[in-house]
Amino acid sequence: MKPNRIVAALQLAPASVYYSALFGAPLLVLVAYSFYTTENFDFVPEFTLDNYVTAWTSEVYRTYFIRTLRISAITAAVIAVVAFFYSYVITYTLRAHRSLLYFFVLVSMFGGYLVRIYAWRSIFGTEGIANSALMSTGIIAEPLDLLRNGEFAIIIAMINFYLPLGILPIYAAMQNVGPGQIEAAQDLGSSRLGAAGKIVLPLALRGVTVAFVFTFIATAAEWLTPQLLGGTEDQMIGNRIAYQFGAGFDWPLGAALAVTLVVVLAVLLGALFTVVRRWVR
Repeated sequence: MKPNRIVAALQLAPASVYYSALFGAPLLVLVAYSFYTTENFDFVPEFTLDNYVTAWTSEVYRTYFIRTLRISAITAAVIAVVAFFYSYVITYTLRAHRSLLYFFVLVSMFGGYLVRIYAWRSIFGTEGIANSALMSTGIIAEPLDLLRNGEFAIIIAMINFYLPLGILPIYAAMQNVGPGQIEAAQDLGSSRLGAAGKIVLPLALRGVTVAFVFTFIATAAEWLTPQLLGGTEDQMIGNRIAYQFGAGFDWPLGAALAVTLVVVLAVLLGALFTVVRRWVR
């Protein structure tokens, strides 16, 4: 092995050990459990595919998977768009205040997760702040369904939680696009919005893709937000996985659902990266 490869391997060793111990090993245990059976509230290491058959063929779980992917895709897409324009503004329009605005993004990442969920819960709902304020001013006569706890509330709350996760990679990607390139495009007759779409977006596309992927994965695994802000018809697959590992006491089925979610996400995101890679070329 060449010396530079040895150095590279040594540099990657801590991260590799950390990844293997805290992700790889638990994932292998999860995969092993997914082939077990449950008998009399006990786990039997008897190889079976019944859990995966249930996960893939059950209409109930199919509905949960589709709802999860829909909510996650909408949330990630909105975050990618908002994060792109926020990063664009602080990078090229408000350059004098860029550090302060970027600092606000970093600070927001450390806000209390549960505190923000309960804050959104007080805003949404039949008797929430939003509906109560509109009814007290006479704008509406009865609570709006849109402002009740449900899918819309879940999406808005998750956008608030994960927006900083989308801004960071896009902002970093934009640092490789100099203001001179935008000024040159404007000198040639392009508008500021046109320069953002034709110059900045293609050059920062990898950052936008990473932002979408990060938020898509994070929201697809959510269970606490839909549990506190959603109704019985707004639960995501994470809620069913949590139930199987909790009150349901069916760890093998819960493991099969979790592994299925990982596989589905890997396939979808692999296809996304393939499309983006060809587009960038």
